[in-house]
Amino acid sequence: MNKVLVTGATTFLGYHVTRRLNQLGMRPRILELPGSNADPFTTLDVEWCRGDLSDSGAIGAACEGVDTLLHTAFKVSVGGGAELHEEMRRINVAGTERLLDTAAAQGVSRAVVTGSALAVGVNRRPQPLTETADWSEHVFDFPYAVIRRQAEQVALSRSKPGFVVNSAAPAFTLGPDDPVGAPANKLVKAVMNGKLPFTLPPVGFGCLDVRDFASGMVLAGERGVSGQRYLLSGENVMAKDFIALAAAVAGVKPPRLPLPPFLLHILVAGVEGLSALRRKPAPVTRSVLQIVGRYAWYDTTRARTELGWSARPLRETLEDTIGWLRRQGT
Repeated sequence: MNKVLVTGATTFLGYHVTRRLNQLGMRPRILELPGSNADPFTTLDVEWCRGDLSDSGAIGAACEGVDTLLHTAFKVSVGGGAELHEEMRRINVAGTERLLDTAAAQGVSRAVVTGSALAVGVNRRPQPLTETADWSEHVFDFPYAVIRRQAEQVALSRSKPGFVVNSAAPAFTLGPDDPVGAPANKLVKAVMNGKLPFTLPPVGFGCLDVRDFASGMVLAGERGVSGQRYLLSGENVMAKDFIALAAAVAGVKPPRLPLPPFLLHILVAGVEGLSALRRKPAPVTRSVLQIVGRYAWYDTTRARTELGWSARPLRETLEDTIGWLRRQGT
């Protein structure tokens, strides 16, 4: 990699990818929306370009002279509503198509898109899934996961001689130095502050340090095989064990009050109903509850063997995350 373009650098993942490139002695170019917040970049060395994924002209200008594209600009939402889902398709699917087609036309030779481990599927058995898991068997029929899968498919389909495209698919990601407030970090923050009244429902998930994601993304840009998906995940845990470890590291008591799944369904249905009365998109829908009783656990053998990638222990990630949150006054 000589000249790198990063999209979505103001996101949690994109910020750390940019930071990792700086650590390796590279000054990346970043493509960001007009008016996006530049404050997190005061300590990083970047070249700014302004524009969005609907503007082929801005994409083309940003890709000029670039050999490697690292794409992290995706719309993330667990909410509902046709308008929101269409926005996710426009940004995540159509935007990715336009970005990659323009990049290839501009002579970019390698591209890595940020996938999602959920797009591989969610197991009904306590066993980790690999990149080749059968979607028909492990399907997670949740709009966000389905749309991210579609985005990954259109991206990998653009692999061709002279244009290597692969995907780095992260699991549940947390870590320090968070400019936006990632969902996993908000969960850790709630544990620290005693604001998580209930234990979480029975769900298994893989935990990934954002710094390890950034390392994997860069390695995929350097060494990744064209058309390949690389799962990036650390320890596979149950939700209750994650909360217990976070509480132990923070030196607080974990929540003890169980939240029965039927009550969780009632609460989410209530949120949906109230949103419908207000004629607003629901911030969360019952479709996400398909994950209850299932295991979003993933096998990272491919990333470790092909990329030389590794993940740090979850305790280390939690220690660093909690320490950073406390320094922010949390």
